[in-house]
Amino acid sequence: MLSSQKLAGQNEGIYKPIEGLQGPCKSENHDLEHRKKMPCIQAIGQCYPDYQFTAETFEKLYCSDKFPYDEKLKDWVRKLVHQSGIETIPSSINPAQFDEPAIPFDKDTPVDEHNLYRRAKDPWCPTTKERSLIWEKFAPKLTIGAAKDVIREWGGDPSTITHVVTNTSSGTHMPGLDLAVVDALGLRNIRQRICVDNTGCYGSFSALTVAQAFCAAEPDAVVLVTCTEVCSVHINKYSTDRSEILGNIIFGDGATSAILSSGQKGDWQMSPIRMVTAPPSTRDYVSVKLTDQGYLLYLSKYLAPCLHTAVKPMWRDMLKDSLGVKESHDCDWAVHPGGKAVINVFHSEDLGANLTEDDLAPAGSP
Repeated sequence: MLSSQKLAGQNEGIYKPIEGLQGPCKSENHDLEHRKKMPCIQAIGQCYPDYQFTAETFEKLYCSDKFPYDEKLKDWVRKLVHQSGIETIPSSINPAQFDEPAIPFDKDTPVDEHNLYRRAKDPWCPTTKERSLIWEKFAPKLTIGAAKDVIREWGGDPSTITHVVTNTSSGTHMPGLDLAVVDALGLRNIRQRICVDNTGCYGSFSALTVAQAFCAAEPDAVVLVTCTEVCSVHINKYSTDRSEILGNIIFGDGATSAILSSGQKGDWQMSPIRMVTAPPSTRDYVSVKLTDQGYLLYLSKYLAPCLHTAVKPMWRDMLKDSLGVKESHDCDWAVHPGGKAVINVFHSEDLGANLTEDDLAPAGSP
């Protein structure tokens, strides 16, 4: 495996670069033409479930006799949840069930968000089927809620929407979330709809890339984009690897949405999306695998150094190309909240962005 870890004995925020990154690849001439066709984001929406997990919720679950963890692992979990910078995590699962004892298993007791973990035959560890039932209930609900919210924010006529793009990586169901949106909103003029699924943390960019392509190909296109995750159904007491536990603790539930179309002067025009491809040795740094106990979410401790290597040589060009500014403090930053280590990359000294913790505070908690 290529080296991609913090330098031993070095100060916090000093990273050893990995080798073999490819990109971002771009053609200047293409970008000039491409930029002319770039759509505008007309509105952004969101939808969150009714419940929330807190640090106390996770400590109550992971550090109790409900989970077969030794004291060393429990101490690590306590440290993680209280130092993560995350105040609350939206959840479709009612955390009150973790305050109660397990329910004796009865196959005739319907599974719902109030008893998913309590009623499991293997206490506190439901089957993949049981988890999927809750995902199938809330993923469409959140997606539709986000779609309705962005249409309210947009203020346009839903009948003019021509394309629908949906994204999720935390579950699957056919028909897909695209049809859930079309049916719930009564959209009747859809030319194309597509599910861009299982792309993980860059899922929103995958969906927006497809939306951009639709707008470039059809100047009158109005594209509705949604991104949805329901991760609270995948808590697994048999995850003893710290990278697996991390995925369970920092990812929550919710949906976001956007309307894209050609705009006019003053609208928020998008810039071409840049992509960097890390070497094959990094493929398992972020992964989602289907098991008998739901999806296994994995986040490697080497992810942050990999991100640092990719961002360091390009962030200045990104600001210039996208926003026409030179300095990091000439704009606001939105960083994907993939854990405190990921956020810390952006205020590490050797990155040179000079961002403070306050600059990135919104990324810490929804």
